[in-house]
Amino acid sequence: MAGRPVTRAQLAEAIAGLSLDDSPVAVHVSLRSFPRVDGGPATLVGAFLDRGCTLLVPTMANTLFSIPAPLDDRPARNATDYEAKDASAARDPWPGLSDIYDPSRTETDPGLGATPAYVASHPDRVRSARSGSLAAIGPLANQLMAAESDDDMFGPYRALVALGGRVLLIGVGLDRLTILHLAEVEAGRRPFIYWMRGPDGRPMRSRGGACSDGFSNLAPVVASLETTTRVGTSTWRVFPARELVATAAEAIRSSPSITRCDDPACIECPDAVAGGPIESSGDSRTLTDHGAWWP
Repeated sequence: MAGRPVTRAQLAEAIAGLSLDDSPVAVHVSLRSFPRVDGGPATLVGAFLDRGCTLLVPTMANTLFSIPAPLDDRPARNATDYEAKDASAARDPWPGLSDIYDPSRTETDPGLGATPAYVASHPDRVRSARSGSLAAIGPLANQLMAAESDDDMFGPYRALVALGGRVLLIGVGLDRLTILHLAEVEAGRRPFIYWMRGPDGRPMRSRGGACSDGFSNLAPVVASLETTTRVGTSTWRVFPARELVATAAEAIRSSPSITRCDDPACIECPDAVAGGPIESSGDSRTLTDHGAWWP
């Protein structure tokens, strides 16, 4: 029955049925798709851990600890209206101007939902050292997160691919699939640049993706890779990570506009399709280099 709560046993059965046991899994979840899970995100995450899985989830602290771009570090084609950002910071100071991220922090972007928030607050999770963009929990958590570097915020996804991991959508669409930002990089796009405060309080670069609303356009391209099941009222869609990234990257190389969203006012998609930020030749700055402080 649609109104009956989904139990841990049912979740475990679905995980086993999809052959996810003992695998690293990048997961995106809408608990509302069930619509009830007995015990909430703790039950859902616990069911995966019971089956030996390692979960990798987006946590996006970079949106909570961000700062405006330093005046001497403002690359073109970076999906950013710098003047508008400056004006907004003057009206309502950005949280990152008075706060510094470190991996012990538990905050997540509220739009991500209850499951990432639960993982980020779990004492056994491992979180991104710099950006706070991802967190992992399970036997391979340290191995996944150790792949993050200053030059590659998508390193944990690369590690997931290398380990033969899976990608699982629980009640959500491809527009929530952050590993497709890695496919963009593999297709030749440069990740967008954001700024946070480093451990010393000064600005540091962070890199990541931007608008993902157009990722749903890739559905026909990756459909043959998808395995689907139902758990209660929730549709689960699982993909092999390696094949998903490779197939999506080839589609983006062949037809760059495939990832464009339907919003004509979006400033992120055109810059992504054009290849991402333009940096001056010979600019070798990394995330730990500092520009002038925002005024």
